[in-house]
Order: sequence, then C-alpha cells, then structure tokens
Amino acid sequence: MEGLRALHVDAQLMLSIAHPFKYGDESRSWLVRTWQRIGAARNATTRANLLRKLLLVATHDLWGWLVLLRVINRFDAFIFIYGQTITNSAFELWLLRRLGRKIVFVYTGSDSRPPYMDGGWFPGRVADELPLPTTLLSTVRRCKRKLRLHERYADYLVNSPATAHFHERPYINWFALGIPRALPVCPGIVPQDAGRPGPVRVLHGPSNPLVKGTAEILEVLDRLRRKGHSIELVKVQGMPNEVVLQELARCDFIVDQLYADTPLAALATEAAFFGKPAVVGGYFAEAIEQCLEPTDIPPSLFVAPDDLEMAIERLVVDSAFRLQLGEQARQFVLSSWNLKGVAGRYLQLLNDDIPGQWWCDPAAVRYLSGCGLPQGRSRKLVALLLEHFGASALQVQDKPGLERALVEFARVGEEPVDA
Repeated sequence: MEGLRALHVDAQLMLSIAHPFKYGDESRSWLVRTWQRIGAARNATTRANLLRKLLLVATHDLWGWLVLLRVINRFDAFIFIYGQTITNSAFELWLLRRLGRKIVFVYTGSDSRPPYMDGGWFPGRVADELPLPTTLLSTVRRCKRKLRLHERYADYLVNSPATAHFHERPYINWFALGIPRALPVCPGIVPQDAGRPGPVRVLHGPSNPLVKGTAEILEVLDRLRRKGHSIELVKVQGMPNEVVLQELARCDFIVDQLYADTPLAALATEAAFFGKPAVVGGYFAEAIEQCLEPTDIPPSLFVAPDDLEMAIERLVVDSAFRLQLGEQARQFVLSSWNLKGVAGRYLQLLNDDIPGQWWCDPAAVRYLSGCGLPQGRSRKLVALLLEHFGASALQVQDKPGLERALVEFARVGEEPVDA
C-alpha cells in the first residue's frame, strides 16, 4: 500500500485480523477495528468451545458485509491475497463484477497449491502417517472449487508457476511483478562487519519447524561442525520482528528452509536488505530456470534438498562468495522488489498494460514435488488419491499431460511386485 500511495494512488490495506507485526493502516475506522477484534477472538477460540466458536464465526462473517458496504463505493479495484475476500462469498465477487470493479487475486502458496503437494496441509508428523483418503479428497476438491470460483469473476490471477496446477485460465507470473518489501526502520540495528573474527554465524528462523525442515537442517549443521567447521547457530522462533532483524544484522548468512518453492521468501528477503545471503533448499530449484526469466530469479543459493549440506559448506568456507551473493540479493530487493517498483507493475496490471512475458499458461505446469514436505511424501499422497478415487481426484483433468505426469510420479515410489 505504501508503494501505491507513493504513486499518488488512494489505497488501503485491510486485514480481517490485525497482523501481529502491525502491517496495515493504523487509521482504520472503528468498523474495521471491530471486525479485526472479532476475527482475533474467532481464531483464538477452539472447537472445544463449539457454541462460542460458531457464534464468533457467524458474527465475523456478518460484520464483513458491513465492511464491504463501507468500501465498495470508495475503491475501483480490489486486490485479494491468501485466497480470501472480505466476505468470502460468491455473491461478493458477483456484486463487485456487476459494479465494474477490477478484481485481482494474488496467491501466496497454500491458498492455491494442490494439498497433496503441500506440507502446510498434510506435513506428516510421523514418517508414514497419512490422512484419511476422504479427508485428503475433500481438501483437494475444496481448494479446486475456490480457484474455479475466483477464475469465474477475477480480471487477473497472479501466481507462481510452482503453485498454479489448478488454474484453467492463463495467469500472471507472480515473479514478474515481485514482492513489495521495505525493511522496517529500526534505530540502532546496523549490519555487523563481515570481516569480524570468530565462527561463522548462521541464522535459522522457522515459523513452522516441521514444514521448514528444521530437524534436517540442524543435522546438516552438526555434520559440518564434526567436519571441523567453526559454526555458531542462532535459532529464532516466535520472536518479535525487531529481535529477528537484530539477529539478521549480526549473522553471516541464513539457512531458510529445506523444501521451498521460491528462492527468496519473507525471511530471506529481510536478510537481503542487510546484504546477508540465504541458503534455500527446494525441489523447484531444479526447474526454476525453465519457468522464469533470468532477471526475475531472486539471488540466493537455491539448491535441491540433497545439496543443502554442500551449499551451506560453500558459504561457510568461501567468504568472498558469501559477500558477493549477499550484495546481489541486496541490490535485487532494492531495485526490483522496492515498494514503488512493484506498485507500478500492479498499476500496469490494473490498467491492462501487460507485457506478453508476464503471462503463463497453466497447461505448461509440470512441477510435481511441492513445498514443505519431502518428495516421497508427495508421492504417497498422490498415490493415496489414485488408489481410492482414481486420477480424476487429482483435479487436473483439464491438463492431461500434468495428470499423466502425476500418475507416473506416484508410481516411482511403488514397491516392485514379485513374479
């Protein structure tokens, strides 16, 4: 929103629940603040108190209609994130469309990624633990239905080639627009001198240790210490953002996650503002150059999960490369992902001024390994659907090539049948 306002556009960020780091417009009306308080109470109430939970859900949803009535005549365009709208209803989208409002959906991962390749949905706390087939199927269908509803009413859909499997319409490449980021102003936080003596300081800050592969990352760091490398690990979890920023300023580099489908997620982007590089593991590393323009690929040491140890060791021993990669990341976020630059590209989108290279064809999606879980688990989840419900359960019937690829993907892990 800051970037749009800097371009003299009347814009407001509106969240149904106040962000813990205070992102958003602090000058909202009492109507929106009340909506957020109800939403916070809704989230804090467990199903153990079912009656209260149901009352809060109903109240929050109804209050959303009051918020919609307040803003519907003020704004010409609505950009929705996380797959959520103000009322989360088809009627809201129909109404916005009838009134001639521009509708854009920006997807960030689990809001569009097929649940059978998403560790956020089914991470598997026990190695062989699988969900009930009916639970997996209903989750997949619900995700597909929501995407289909959005496609019916939206002017544009913005997504990553790594998470666009359920789209049936062409979509805008998320990386071509960029992620608007600005480092919060925190007096007294200054990047530490890269030439300091002592062990290499490595930061890991998992929001969800299971999904981020924290246990495996810690094992890799232990192996490197046993090889004789001097490494100091700093792990920050559940800390205020100011504490995280302080540790980013002091570290030499970060190890972000093991199963990512983007080279530069939120923590890695914040690190880049300090000139600190990131090691990021993910299966998408092997496909990213076929999916993105070279200038759109954010600089990090983005490697396949099996190569994580080699990548970390390289940054530990090669200080010159570490400094070079950190500076490349810093220049990228300052020049390509700065607030005004990203906001300007969204204005192009809203004005229908769209370069051809921004468009992606969902029929071209071939990435199968997902995010937040090992490849073997994705195979098991796909195989579970195939075994109980057939290929149609994958919800990609409109893309026969992708459907065949997923079927073959699941078969790779099958045990051989004895003759």
